[in-house]
Amino acid sequence: MTQPHGSLFDSELLSNLSELITRLNSYRFQAAHASRLSNEFDFTSNRVLYLLGTEGASRPSVLAAQLTTGRSNISKVLKRLESDGLIVSSVDPADSRATLVSLSEKGVAFSHEVFTIGDDMMGELTADWSAAESEQFSALLARLNAAAAAYESRLSTAMKVKPRTRRGNTAHD
Repeated sequence: MTQPHGSLFDSELLSNLSELITRLNSYRFQAAHASRLSNEFDFTSNRVLYLLGTEGASRPSVLAAQLTTGRSNISKVLKRLESDGLIVSSVDPADSRATLVSLSEKGVAFSHEVFTIGDDMMGELTADWSAAESEQFSALLARLNAAAAAYESRLSTAMKVKPRTRRGNTAHD
């Protein structure tokens, strides 16, 4: 098989996976996909509903970082969603100075539509796959995801153990 045009990876698997992730995360793809929603929310609002629906309560600063937007923009989005009754704010139990936002009951119902169109999209993308192919691909992705989580954990542990350096010297100098 040939690699995607311009790929810098030797691994065909990594090339294809990278291309897929880039496509799925692109603004163009995400905006086109979100246009299938019946609600009238903007792209960022729908992404907030998705993130809160998948990850649970979050600090506004974390949402801003995940969406690569500024705190003032996320603040405006959250105010609109809160005024529409889709999210609620509360004090973060881990830090009483911080705020957590989470989906309200109405927000949970709205977020389900986001997940439904995701399921519909996968149905379209794999429409010509057999049930066995879909099951095998899903199982392989689950294995790859577990391996990636283990890899991340190993690297994170190694980063914590590694002595910090300052100006090229170890912290012990």
